[in-house]
Amino acid sequence: MNYRIPELIQPSLENYTSLINQHLPDLLGAFYLEGSIALGEFNPRFSDIDFVAVLSRPADLQELERLRQIHRDIEKAFLRWKLSGSYLQWNDLGPDKKTVDRLSHYHDGVLRSDGRFEPDSVTGWILKNHGISVIGPESCDLAFTVDWNVLIARMHDNLNRYWAGWTKRPGRILLGVLRRFYSFRENTITTKVRAGNMPWTTFRLAGRLIREAMRIRAGKGKSVYRSRVARAVEAVHFLNYIIQSCNARFS
Repeated sequence: MNYRIPELIQPSLENYTSLINQHLPDLLGAFYLEGSIALGEFNPRFSDIDFVAVLSRPADLQELERLRQIHRDIEKAFLRWKLSGSYLQWNDLGPDKKTVDRLSHYHDGVLRSDGRFEPDSVTGWILKNHGISVIGPESCDLAFTVDWNVLIARMHDNLNRYWAGWTKRPGRILLGVLRRFYSFRENTITTKVRAGNMPWTTFRLAGRLIREAMRIRAGKGKSVYRSRVARAVEAVHFLNYIIQSCNARFS
């Protein structure tokens, strides 16, 4: 198995591919790992096994049920490692494709086969540039490209729609928005942990907040805040500042 795949999750992937070869030998054309694993930042406490699978042809109802059972078996055998991803067709690959009306997507223990698929530029970028091939050709050889300007435009829209909402209900601190600022500044994509570990001299006043976010993600130590209210207030200012900074860079 590919050396970039953490040893902890290799048995579950080996079991998955074995069951696929046994019960659906001609269905799966390719299987790639993306997300934190592909970026070299797998966290045993938080990370799912994010994947993009490519079917060699559309699956019928019986095959979908077999695939559903395979996922059930994996979940029972490996309670700690959760698979999460989509089953696409070859012509669905690439973030600039139109919305796909029918999609099989596995998440939180459920395989859904009636969802709509909206191509994700970030997933496409990670897959193309860092994807790990478990089955099929290398991801860098896949027949699609990712336009960085389109990716940043979509990320900008996400900041002002989704993340702006967190300024009104900052129930917990997230590193995701800092990760997006990293993309605006460095023109690449990284993990939440690496974004949090950068020497952000711009954010000297937010150093305590970033340390707290890293502590929460690591699940270690005591909070550096006396109250959650104080932490929430700083989180609101931090999120607003990041969004405004990204908007300025986007302009």
